[in-house]
Amino acid sequence: MCLEAFKNTPDASFWLFAGDIVSEPEDEQYEELFYAGGFIFGTMPSIIVTGNHDIGYLMENGKIVRDKKGKKQRGNKVAEMWKEQFTLPENGIAEYNETSYSIDYQGVRFIIVNTNDEKDLSLQIPWLENLLKNNINKWTVVAFHHPIYSAGRDRDDDDTRNAFLPLFDKYGVDLVLTGHDHAYARSYKIKNGERVGEDESGTVYVVSVSGPKMYSVNSNYNHIMAKTGGNVQLFQTISINNNILNYESLTVTGELYDSFELKK
Repeated sequence: MCLEAFKNTPDASFWLFAGDIVSEPEDEQYEELFYAGGFIFGTMPSIIVTGNHDIGYLMENGKIVRDKKGKKQRGNKVAEMWKEQFTLPENGIAEYNETSYSIDYQGVRFIIVNTNDEKDLSLQIPWLENLLKNNINKWTVVAFHHPIYSAGRDRDDDDTRNAFLPLFDKYGVDLVLTGHDHAYARSYKIKNGERVGEDESGTVYVVSVSGPKMYSVNSNYNHIMAKTGGNVQLFQTISINNNILNYESLTVTGELYDSFELKK
């Protein structure tokens, strides 16, 4: 996937990963990740989102806490091993240092939100609203791990939706990029949960998966989705030229799977 993405857009300004960059935050998996990326990670800057698999395990007496079925139990803080791999902006809120942050780049404000601690999502609302309200950039892109409109089987993340959707509608966020569901779904431009016209203010929501673990797609939100798909590995290319945003979603073999254009 890394090689195909690099071949497609070797002059990209950066890559953005929507969380779960590894399955387990361990030495061996990061070693495999960087080996797979090879020279590309040495030449291509990356914006990293934290996912639930990037969260550290609960420890007790030096051992990982397990439930009655023997499953490892995670806490709500990013793993120390994850922190050691990346150097990210520290302009977010202190509780989520380097996992909530923003970057302004050539007329686009990118806002990275940490959606792993469901009990405290409200901590990020004032910070997020300030970034959206006081935004001099033409375009706004928000990225986090857990989708507003879930695409995966048996999933529907109303915690994230209830926390952030009102702000996206209020301030006209253009594009929201997410992962987690191991399936693909791309909405029409929508506001207040309903499709709006191309010349109206609204947000496009994308859920995608680039890894080999894939699920079938659910149909909970088919009425607002322009394209859905299951059991498919994808990467996206996004280019912005002043008033036009072009989006393409491509398969692991470089075939076009989905595309759209936004105009402002």
